[in-house]
Amino acid sequence: MSIQTKIDTIIKSVGSINIQDFVEISNFDKESGFYNKPNIEKIGKDGQFITSPEISSLFSIALANQFLKEFPKAKNVNLLELGPGNGMLTLDIYHYLKSKNINVNKITLLERSDYFKGKIFGRSDVKVKFIENIYEYEIDSEDIVFIYSNEFFDTFGTKQFIFNNGNFNEIKISKGNNKYFLIQDSVAISGELIDRYSKYKFKNNDILEHSNLILNILHDIQNLNCKNYFFTTTDYGYTKLPLKSTLRLLSSHKKLNLFDKFENVDYSFGINFELLRDLFISKNPKIINQKDLIFNNLPNEYLKSSDKNIRKIIELISGEKFNDMGQVFLNLSFKNDETISKI
Repeated sequence: MSIQTKIDTIIKSVGSINIQDFVEISNFDKESGFYNKPNIEKIGKDGQFITSPEISSLFSIALANQFLKEFPKAKNVNLLELGPGNGMLTLDIYHYLKSKNINVNKITLLERSDYFKGKIFGRSDVKVKFIENIYEYEIDSEDIVFIYSNEFFDTFGTKQFIFNNGNFNEIKISKGNNKYFLIQDSVAISGELIDRYSKYKFKNNDILEHSNLILNILHDIQNLNCKNYFFTTTDYGYTKLPLKSTLRLLSSHKKLNLFDKFENVDYSFGINFELLRDLFISKNPKIINQKDLIFNNLPNEYLKSSDKNIRKIIELISGEKFNDMGQVFLNLSFKNDETISKI
């Protein structure tokens, strides 16, 4: 059954579907969702979009060095990637750490897509374990864990709410006369949203995006019973609410409008890094842009290289060739080290 047919069935049954469920079905439906549909390349120049790890291993090296700056004496490390996609990021980090004589005890990948699991199994030269929830992660409390993700959180469905006359209504999708359109529906959590985002003075027609799906994962990370770990995530996002929709649709590297097409479309949202920072505020998280992530953590042998290919790659992954997207892609990181906290 096609994605459009599944969406139409839900609308016909209950009258509408919210944006979060629409995106979750479109991206992750086991049968027809974008990230599960076979024979459709997802990431790469022949796919729907491309990410920094697919361009070059230099992005992976920068992330690995970001970790090593916080744990310079690490000798035994466990890797945990959230949303590995094709698996390039983890493979590059693994080989880079090995080149530094650091032992990688185990590799765990949180991945919801059966398509990507198959991809990684087919190309990986190292043993990995897949999980679908953070709470499934098996922790050896004596090992250092490196937790990382790139363009992971933006794939999760997010609810959209619109502010009018002192309250939030939820934006939903409905259909009539063979046309799709957006409607507004009152919600019981309007007051809760106003309280959670009380620092903002909302005006009529301001749009708020809020995802409990992302919050659940972040809370699971907070509850990890792990003494020593480093967490870093990079994504398209913002540190102040844009008060408008950040929903993006891509197909074959081209942007689409909502309802242009339903099949083979990647849906994503901008990530609220302000929310991430506030959730982990006790760990003193740092937020930088991707450009600084690259220039602060790549070894000088690359940054000062005269090789034209290396210079071009650095320009690409730092955003200098994409209208400075390196300023829009943000990185949040923090260290959990109980050894330091006990001193």
